[in-house]
Amino acid sequence: MKSVFINLGCGSRIHPDWRNLDVNPYAGGVESWKASEGIPAPSQSVDAVYHSHLLEHLQEEEGEDLIQECFRVLKPGGILRIVVPDLERICRDYLSTLEEAEQGIEHAHLNAHWMRLELFDQMTRKVSGGKMLQFLQSNPDNRNFLIKRCGKEIIPSLTPNLTKPHSATLVHTIPLHLKFKQMLKNFLNLSWHREKLLKAFLNNSDYEALRFGRFSQSGELHKHMYDRFSLIQLLHKVGFTECTPQSHLSSFISNWKEFQLDNTQPGEPRKPDSLYLEAVKPK
Repeated sequence: MKSVFINLGCGSRIHPDWRNLDVNPYAGGVESWKASEGIPAPSQSVDAVYHSHLLEHLQEEEGEDLIQECFRVLKPGGILRIVVPDLERICRDYLSTLEEAEQGIEHAHLNAHWMRLELFDQMTRKVSGGKMLQFLQSNPDNRNFLIKRCGKEIIPSLTPNLTKPHSATLVHTIPLHLKFKQMLKNFLNLSWHREKLLKAFLNNSDYEALRFGRFSQSGELHKHMYDRFSLIQLLHKVGFTECTPQSHLSSFISNWKEFQLDNTQPGEPRKPDSLYLEAVKPK
């Protein structure tokens, strides 16, 4: 009988041997799913559940509910693999960069600034990407440190933010009939039209509160953080045993690295700043 594997909040990390679920499906075969809806699987029907950089986007109580759902759907002896940003490592690296800054080591002040952003920006930002993306796009001198912290996936963002200046001349060269078509398109765009109405009827502070409320519910913000102690404590509370730290390549799941969910083809970690932890549902 074929094993049943579920990949929750998969993003772009998918594999055809897994059921891949995400709130915003990126590819064919990915099922639309919200954590608040529970896991769409019968009790004791799944061999392994995996989620990476999902748990921190839920409030602490919501996170516990998700872990309970993982426990419910897993078969006795089933495996839960969790990957989250490692709060302990973030704090240790932050303190290390402060010490290096005091010693006058090159770029250490930039490294410390980045570590502060890792701690706070992902919880407090008001726009997508926040100050972390702004810093990445500023052509920072501590490029190697950033790649070591976050992996090669951030390399496309490590470019100067070269925004082309607005050209008034270009606006005047647009033919009148094309301007009218664009105006009609905007009018028929209900989302755009709704925003115009909201801005018209709400004062600036109320509209900004509404906009930020929407953003806070978009799933981008971090709402809780975990270290190995607090995560193991949560897993034990729900009923899991054999809570074991892992690496991006090691796992209780057979042939784990072949799925390439936590590692790239050369075997490098996709997210080096991660805490990898697995637990087993008792038989």
